[in-house]
Amino acid sequence: MSLKFVEVLLLLSIVTLGLIRADLDCRMESVEKIVGDEETLVDFNVRLIGRERLLNGTLNILVDLDDEVEFAHEIFAHRNGDWVPSSIGVRYKTCKYMSLIYDKYFGPFFKDSDLPRGKDTCPLKKGNYYFKNIEVTAENWAHYARMGLVKSVLTIRKNNITYGGLICVIVLQEKVF
Repeated sequence: MSLKFVEVLLLLSIVTLGLIRADLDCRMESVEKIVGDEETLVDFNVRLIGRERLLNGTLNILVDLDDEVEFAHEIFAHRNGDWVPSSIGVRYKTCKYMSLIYDKYFGPFFKDSDLPRGKDTCPLKKGNYYFKNIEVTAENWAHYARMGLVKSVLTIRKNNITYGGLICVIVLQEKVF
C-alpha cells in the first residue's frame, strides 16, 4: 500500500468516528413576520440584505414580555415537497426561552444590535430594538440540525392567543473545504 492511500484511510476513519466535526453553511432564504390573532404586540420588521443575505430590521415590543408570555419555537424540514415537523421544538415562558434558547443559539449573532442579552432579558422590556447585518451561522447547531431546507417558526403567545412571531427559511449544508 502506498503512503498516500494509508493517509486517506486514516482520515476517513477519523471522520467516521466523529473526531472531526463537520462545519455547516447556513444561508437565509426568506423571513416573514407572523401577525397577531387580535393585535400584534411583538412586531418584527425584517428583511434580508445583499448577496450574503444578512438580516436587518427592528423588533417593536409594545408590552413588557414577562413569564405570562410563551415562546413556541418549532423546526420543520422540507421533505418530498412538504414541510415536515422535526423532533426539535420548544415551548418556554419568556425568561426561560431567552436564557436557554436565545442567549445560546441566537444571541451571539446579534453583534450590531441593542436587543437585550443575558440577565437583561427578563422580563423583555417593551421598546423598539434594532439589529443590523446579522449573519446567521450554524456553528452551534451541528448536533440538532438536519441538512437541506429548514423552516424555523417562532410564535409568541399568551393564553393561546398569538401576538406575533417570525418565520425563517434557511438552507443548511456541509461546508466544502
